[in-house]
Amino acid sequence: MNSKISSLQIGMVLSLICASLYLGLSDIILIEKAQNDVLISMVIGIIIGIIPILMFIKINNTYPTLNIYKKNLKLFNPILGNILNFLIFLVFFIFFTISIRSIVIFLISKYLEQTPFYLIGLLVITTSLIINFKGLKTILRISQILFFLSLILVIIIEVFLLKYVEINNVMPMLNTSNVLNNIFEGSVYYASSCALLSFLLLSINKSRIVDQNKFSKNIILFYLLTSVSLTIVMFFVISCFGYKMASLFRYPEYILLKKIALSNSDLHLENLLAFRWIFYIFSLTNASLYGIKKYFNIYVRNKKASKISVIIIALISMVLANTAFGNIPNSIILIKDYYVPYLAFPLIIIISVIFIKTFFIKKES
Repeated sequence: MNSKISSLQIGMVLSLICASLYLGLSDIILIEKAQNDVLISMVIGIIIGIIPILMFIKINNTYPTLNIYKKNLKLFNPILGNILNFLIFLVFFIFFTISIRSIVIFLISKYLEQTPFYLIGLLVITTSLIINFKGLKTILRISQILFFLSLILVIIIEVFLLKYVEINNVMPMLNTSNVLNNIFEGSVYYASSCALLSFLLLSINKSRIVDQNKFSKNIILFYLLTSVSLTIVMFFVISCFGYKMASLFRYPEYILLKKIALSNSDLHLENLLAFRWIFYIFSLTNASLYGIKKYFNIYVRNKKASKISVIIIALISMVLANTAFGNIPNSIILIKDYYVPYLAFPLIIIISVIFIKTFFIKKES
């Protein structure tokens, strides 16, 4: 069976997962952190994000026949390699839990009111488990479809919202007392919640890519395209609402979509157009679960036991998604205050250690 994949497919998955935390979470946190300077902080964040993207590419280029877990076991001594692998597994687990929480809460609040959390959670987890057990090619094919659907929805949204743009709502900028701190916090958070998620794809062996010579170019290209797209989304939110009004909404982009209407129709088009966010977050769910599955494939030799372990972890994640984050306002505060210092920063330290090691491996060879 042909198990080869293309760098274009990987780029599409990267695009989806880089946007996964944005709507309904990172956008409102960015507005609160950077305030009127949110657009400036995002532009700077895009530049900062190039660093983890380049580190991701460098790590992928080292021992391309191995995924991140096997690379660690080859790069480091058994004790350190196993410790790093467990920490990376925890990162996948946390992102999987966050994605389950986000997708279920969004579905309940916008589409399925009064539906129990665990019922929707089980449906999401079951779907993701089936896709993952089918294999990487299935994940990538579904991601391709979701990418093109989301691209079509983005184009439709921007065309219909263009007439509501008021440049005056974007101004003034750089006029707050702690402007540098706001821009710094916003840019670091943006890079951490977008570019840093590229490391979730380290569970994929680069050797499976048929056009490896295009890998680096496509990764950078899709990262930049996604970043520009998310910045444009923020521009529409701020220019149509203004900073103060936008900061009042839990889902500012969803509220913005209510402006889109066809003639005098009572159709709630925002429900259809906002569904693209489900595509993003579901891609994060699949990528995280795939990383969890590859971990158990290495450490649990029996295939049946490995699958059972993955299912158990998925169920534990669902329970934690409903219990560990509190209500919606508290969950936003939790992510805002703890995401960078307790998840993003340790992750970049782990990746930096691996990156430095791969750098010297290349020099020795």
